Amino acid sequence: MPTFSYLYAIPYLILFLCMYLNIIPIRNKDEIIGDNNDSFLQIFILSISLLIFIGFRGYVYSDWVGYYIEYNKSPSFFDGKLKINSFISENDWEVGFLFYLIFCKTISGNYFFLQISSFIIDFLIIFYFFKRYIHKQIVFCFLLFILFSGLNIEINLLRNSKAIMLFLISIKYIEKKQFLKYVFINIIGSLFHISALLYLPVYFIFNVKISKKVILLLFIIGNFMYVFQIQWFRSILLSFSVWLPGRLKVITEAYLSSKFYSSSYGITIGYIERTLTFLVVYCSSNNLYKINNNNIIFLNAMYLYLFIFLYFSEISILLGRIPILFIFSYWIIYPRIYSFLSRKYKMVFLGLLLVYGVLKIFEMNDNVLTSYDNILFFHKSYHERLLLLKHHSRIIFQ
Repeated sequence: MPTFSYLYAIPYLILFLCMYLNIIPIRNKDEIIGDNNDSFLQIFILSISLLIFIGFRGYVYSDWVGYYIEYNKSPSFFDGKLKINSFISENDWEVGFLFYLIFCKTISGNYFFLQISSFIIDFLIIFYFFKRYIHKQIVFCFLLFILFSGLNIEINLLRNSKAIMLFLISIKYIEKKQFLKYVFINIIGSLFHISALLYLPVYFIFNVKISKKVILLLFIIGNFMYVFQIQWFRSILLSFSVWLPGRLKVITEAYLSSKFYSSSYGITIGYIERTLTFLVVYCSSNNLYKINNNNIIFLNAMYLYLFIFLYFSEISILLGRIPILFIFSYWIIYPRIYSFLSRKYKMVFLGLLLVYGVLKIFEMNDNVLTSYDNILFFHKSYHERLLLLKHHSRIIFQ
């Protein structure tokens, strides 16, 4: 199999196009997407499509290999306290996720049960999240979810996904200014992935209405640093790394010293998209503040997401881990901006979304690791996919 081919993206493109067609009203051609509640049929098609495509996937992308190994090493609750304690003490992963592995293993020893159950849990939480904040554009929101990191979250990031899902639940406590409940839920999230601790300090930012002049100034400075690749953060981290404990110190220094993991980003399609997103959101911010008070949370989250790319582009490994914590802002802000557009601009938005979506799906899924398998129909074995993973890794790191 070739290492890179756009043919690998075809199944993902079919999913995207099916979801796109699903949001087009079929009862009245004069309707515009988002103007009416989703029908039961639309929700049903969405749920079944995502369950089959994501929940019943085979060994897709790359991180499955680690989860597969740990799941097979995991004991069940029937194996006794000694084996459970041994498994947890010998593993570097967060204890909450390890207990989740043990819980799933108790129900089924088949690794695919872990993938299916993980998706179902996440889907229900995301559905609740969209229902709470968007109400009548659920299918539209899921389309944006798939397009903006949802596939990566659900297929590759089983640990991170649970931390992100718990944060989505905790957003209501930012609105209600119930700090202790917010902290409690995200501390639980950190037991699935340590990155959830980053949600704790942003509690004090998300409810603050920041001056538009300050936001614009930060955007201009960030673009200057990004375009001219001004490095400042890596040297600070290297200086502080001497104080880190053993293994963490070694990993941090290895990542920061590696050209592969610390190379700066250039003028990419992603950079252009984020710049255009900032301009659209910035110009729409006054309307967003007016239509809903909690938009301040999602606006600040989006600014934070965009600024992380601008100010920390010198460390690509960081950009692969941290911004995704705040990508949820896309899933809410874009539908809300769409809701107050005129009919003409709604059609323009949908046309641009289709073009960008097709391009992004091809760009995200053009390598052999993304070649799609499904356990309901046909899938390569663990060893076959492992050979593909090793071959791809040799090509990348040559």
